[in-house]
Amino acid sequence: MNTRETVSSAPAEMNLTRQCPLVVCGQAVVRGERIATGSVPGRGDVHAPFAGKVAHVDPYRIRIVPEGDGEVEPDFPAGLEGSELLAGLRALGADLPESARTETLIINGVDPEPGEGSRRALLTDHKETLRTGLDILAKGYGPERIVLAVPNGAVNRLPDMECVEISPQYPAGLDPLVAKAATGSEAPENTLVVGLETVFHAGRIAETGLPVLETMVTVEGQARLIPLGTAVGAVLEEAGVEIQDRDRIVLGGVLRGRTAASPAQGIDRGSAAVQLVRNPAPVAEDAACVGCGECVRRCPARLDPSMITSYAEFGLYDKAEAEAVDVCFECGLCGYFCIARRPMLQYIRLAKNELAKAKAGEDQ
Repeated sequence: MNTRETVSSAPAEMNLTRQCPLVVCGQAVVRGERIATGSVPGRGDVHAPFAGKVAHVDPYRIRIVPEGDGEVEPDFPAGLEGSELLAGLRALGADLPESARTETLIINGVDPEPGEGSRRALLTDHKETLRTGLDILAKGYGPERIVLAVPNGAVNRLPDMECVEISPQYPAGLDPLVAKAATGSEAPENTLVVGLETVFHAGRIAETGLPVLETMVTVEGQARLIPLGTAVGAVLEEAGVEIQDRDRIVLGGVLRGRTAASPAQGIDRGSAAVQLVRNPAPVAEDAACVGCGECVRRCPARLDPSMITSYAEFGLYDKAEAEAVDVCFECGLCGYFCIARRPMLQYIRLAKNELAKAKAGEDQ
């Protein structure tokens, strides 16, 4: 697997996932300027990947066309520690969860789904940046123990660091199961699991003093550093992949990833991979649950996805909460094995999102 940088001069479309826009149409921005701020705890801000003019703004995206030049001054929050350091990193685009107390910090270096290889590439080619990021996170969280999770038999690791080996079988690489492998519990107290890409982002911030402007993405088996906002269609085209009518572009793995709205949709920090699902392919539909119980048998969290998704389908989010929807770690196996092809994972994410919004309204 090779790693190389990809640069695009086309318009950038910055996805907003629980961030609020700070710019308006027609506004000129410079490279690294903050254009959206996180609206929930732990969500990093969004910055312009190049100098340009804002061409479109809505609650879900900001489109920027290249124009002019200019860049923000490097502004790494040196000298800070603890929560102040973490807040400074979030302001520069790192998605760092909040934690009142962190005894164990687990770094997930396992690519969770088939077709994803970005974490493996980071461990292979960016050890120095990862070490820098780890030092920064250690100052921020102050853990007593730091553990790196790697696949069984992995050659590339970080020197002088405790490691735990994870089975390559899906879904063993998902955060709760990695936590269980490291601590014996899927939800241990005073423990955080952070993806390796987030450690890389923190390291890049420390090295450059600039916000997060690129991320590692796997395309056709090759890991590349790609500027945020780059159109997914352009990424596939550069890789020699021809997009045909009714094909689906998936950001991430095919089980847990998100289907791009169009080839113009931009890469964001959560885009571990860009994959093409060829037509014809099975599609989810609003079909009734047939009660086969397959989703219950497949659920590694030992939940009842059929009940949770039925409640979510009809807006009964409190009942979905009573069925422990918050325990679901969104592996997507329920939807994969659903013989009725119900959008199981989408219903679960809908319920979680609506419950989070309701809670946020109560806290205000």
